[in-house]
Amino acid sequence: MKKCFCAFFCALTAVLSFFGLSACGKTDGEVCVYMPDGATALSMARLMTEDKSFGIDTHYRVVDGAAIQTYVTGKNPQADICVLPLNLASKLCGDGAVYKMLGTVTHGNLYILKKSGNDITVDNLGSLIGKTVGVVQLSQVPGLTFQIVLKDNNLQYNLLSAGNYVQTAVNLKAVGPAEVLPANTDCDYFIVPEPAATSKVNATGGKLSFAGSLQELYGGDNGYPQAVIVAKTALLKNNPQYISDFIAAVSDNAEWILSDGIQAYFNDIVGAINKNMPYGSVSSVNSSNLNKQVIQNCAIKFVKAESCKAEVNSFIQKLIQINPSAAFTVSEEFFYNG
Repeated sequence: MKKCFCAFFCALTAVLSFFGLSACGKTDGEVCVYMPDGATALSMARLMTEDKSFGIDTHYRVVDGAAIQTYVTGKNPQADICVLPLNLASKLCGDGAVYKMLGTVTHGNLYILKKSGNDITVDNLGSLIGKTVGVVQLSQVPGLTFQIVLKDNNLQYNLLSAGNYVQTAVNLKAVGPAEVLPANTDCDYFIVPEPAATSKVNATGGKLSFAGSLQELYGGDNGYPQAVIVAKTALLKNNPQYISDFIAAVSDNAEWILSDGIQAYFNDIVGAINKNMPYGSVSSVNSSNLNKQVIQNCAIKFVKAESCKAEVNSFIQKLIQINPSAAFTVSEEFFYNG
């Protein structure tokens, strides 16, 4: 019995250590950087591939996006630095007390897929009236962003439930990733994030194809502030040089990942992301969907907090207008100026 207990305890300790539940990020000698899997992981691709540490023992953790908020909450949050959706950051970190926003890292990775019919632009957005658009994560940022686009263009929309289809509105239907199929007769179009969108187009042999970009529909070439980096105020105060070097590396990553010859590093990128995921997990970024077009579609670009403050505040207010519980107004202290 005693041997069994010891074996169990040792195994548990190893697992906890991997997930950063032990000393990781809790001493001056360690920093834990958390990010959701997917496009946001690509925003740190070079840092993970080259295992950058900036003079301090740095651990990267790529986790399920549905769990990212757990790493910036609680009495002693595990993440010293964290990438998370702007709306979550506004709700969990918006007072600037424990975390401050360093900047935005992705500016929208949502795309419209079609089975047939027209591509969708700002000029013909009204052609969606009477159509049904299946949205992956309708109640979250993808669905909220599409509702913002429709509202900004004075188009009525209807959140579709059983029996309430509206001919004079754009009907929005919540769908899961597995329902994004050419055989889905309920939907005329779909809204899907990258890299899943490219995977769907490839898997269907082109029976689903790209029809438009929510980024262009929202803000043209600039897209919208989708994911942000936050850092603990204590880390900002005690290690300003580390933060400065970290920010520079994230900014450089955005250029590196779109540079000529980046294809030679694709296997390294996928390997680095998987290396930093929980044991047994596999990233949604893989050799079948990672290419330069997918990377471009992920809109990876670092913009410092002081340079994107107005854009961030504007998007937050638009989210609140759609759903008051989707985001919170942030304080001036939320924005890092360094």
